[in-house]
Amino acid sequence: MASGSKVRSGKTEKYLDVDELLKNLNLHGEELNEVVLAKEEVRRWPEVKWLAAGTILTRKSFSMQSLKNTLQAAWNPAQEVKFHEIEPNLFVMQAFCLGDWNRIMDNGPWLFRGCALMAEAFDGAAVKPPTPNRVQVWAQIHKIPPLFRNNEVLSQLASRVGDVVAVDGNVVQTRNGAFHRIRVKLNPAKPLTRFVPLTMEGSDPMFLQVKYEKMPKHCEHCGLMGHTYLECGTGEYEENQLQFGQWMIAEDIYWKPGTPGIRTRSAASEGGSVRGRGQKGGRGGGRFAGRSAHNQRKWVPIPSGGKKRNSGEAGLGMDREEDLEDSTSSPLKQPGVTGQAEKDSGARKKLDMNAGGEIPPPPPEYITPSEKKKRMRRAADAASEKSDKGSVNSDMVITADVAASEEDRRAQ
Repeated sequence: MASGSKVRSGKTEKYLDVDELLKNLNLHGEELNEVVLAKEEVRRWPEVKWLAAGTILTRKSFSMQSLKNTLQAAWNPAQEVKFHEIEPNLFVMQAFCLGDWNRIMDNGPWLFRGCALMAEAFDGAAVKPPTPNRVQVWAQIHKIPPLFRNNEVLSQLASRVGDVVAVDGNVVQTRNGAFHRIRVKLNPAKPLTRFVPLTMEGSDPMFLQVKYEKMPKHCEHCGLMGHTYLECGTGEYEENQLQFGQWMIAEDIYWKPGTPGIRTRSAASEGGSVRGRGQKGGRGGGRFAGRSAHNQRKWVPIPSGGKKRNSGEAGLGMDREEDLEDSTSSPLKQPGVTGQAEKDSGARKKLDMNAGGEIPPPPPEYITPSEKKKRMRRAADAASEKSDKGSVNSDMVITADVAASEEDRRAQ
């Protein structure tokens, strides 16, 4: 088993593979004198508790500090959880109370940048722990016929999906049919299972769909976890080459209640029998208790283009008198009894554009400051031109008078 250690050189760190180094070294005397421990003696020692080896299912590099911060925020542990890096993408985690340990090991999958944390218990008997290679998830097997809804058949079906951890015999009804939930460990080296065949002797096989809850990113081309189809090979695939997809992921309203990272909603309005947090009558029932996805108002974008709409197009219904009626009620009012004052209230008045006699004149036209300057400049130019024409005419009159006077003088 290979083992490694960090060697700091300047500002960089590199990993030294000790086993590779030993192949090129000649050991001497004391270096070959082993310390042998008896098994019975080891058994008497206190057990190392709540220790696990971990790795992230990804091909990419990442910061160990960023991973610590992300997982600590997701776990919200009651006590400190320590991390010790063994080599790139292999580390040891240790919790210090049973509550934190159960949450870390049983409530996954925990995701870091969309990739799954794979963790396995470690006894601390080796310098380097075995690298974990399983992703623990909840999955659903849909539309199992009632005759086969027993733990024996469920366990056999679950074994076709992955290593069986637990089987939930309770059926969950949804608008698209019933399903059973299973807890399995998936092998990241194998494609995801989409269907499990169930065959009764002498009958045609029934293909039961498998859906997954809170899955890490996976490839829609090869079906492996840890990357997307754009990162698989060249990433250039036609639509018919993508044999896996989001249709394999279950709706989050049908995920196991308490799944970290989601806010469980009610599935009762969807035709299901699942109750979760925030539902009326359950934990967390408060201001938004009992609201389902269909009861919540959805945002609808307003069409662009600047087109104005009248009240009818906007759905205001101003021509309907009942829309203006007062629908409020009071404990002091008796049903069916309405006073004359309420009948004549403002809520029943109709809009009358002719009320009040004459229609007031429209407001004066608004003129922008720049337009005012342009108008003033045009008026000044017109006045100047008019004055120039007047001066030319007066000069011509004076000239004509002088000429006439000269003619009279000559005639005398």
